[in-house]
Amino acid sequence: MKSDLIDIQVESRGNDVEISLSGSLGFAQFSAVKEKLAMLVDGPGCFFFLNLQNAHFTSNLYIDFFLELLSRVKSQKSSLILVFDSEEQYKYFERFQNIFEIYENRTAYKKSGTKKQLQQIGIHYGTRTGISLSPGVAVCFFALMFGLFATLFVIVSIQGHDISDKQAQIIALQNQKERYIHEIDKLESSIGPLRKLGVIQDTTMLSSFGLIQDWVGYLEYLENTRLEK
Repeated sequence: MKSDLIDIQVESRGNDVEISLSGSLGFAQFSAVKEKLAMLVDGPGCFFFLNLQNAHFTSNLYIDFFLELLSRVKSQKSSLILVFDSEEQYKYFERFQNIFEIYENRTAYKKSGTKKQLQQIGIHYGTRTGISLSPGVAVCFFALMFGLFATLFVIVSIQGHDISDKQAQIIALQNQKERYIHEIDKLESSIGPLRKLGVIQDTTMLSSFGLIQDWVGYLEYLENTRLEK
């Protein structure tokens, strides 16, 4: 259909129907465009590609109509895909980019299996905007990152405390070892005169930390040995 500055062309390929809308579209053209597009989406087809690359909208009436058209197509178990790659159209549909499926061309839509799955969970990618997240996904993402950092911080803190405890234990054991060595040396020096007198017969009993734990115990051992004899 050609009327003044409006041009609507239709190309059908199997289940794909591409409708190209071009020209200056304002209030005066709205009724004719609405009638023609409504008739086209009622026809055969599962995927309706609405090519708006060469369209110039001067009225917001078309936004509301495209929303109605989207609802109508979905009720038929079909899909409505907007096709354009112009800054003007991105600005026109800016508030509704999360509602409409928008692609640069039909080929891009066919290759968008992964991209559509990401969009379903709230992750969007565009050549102009880059990666963008829906508010819900953004909150979940930052909560996840915060949880990971908090967990990492707790693990590092626990490991730091464990290392400090082990260092303290090592120092305590070293101090205890030095104390034991000092006590053994002191005990051996005290027993020296008894060894010269022949009082000590069992040299294995010299260690204050062997079979006999202290000097008093050692004397008790000697007394018990004497009584047994």
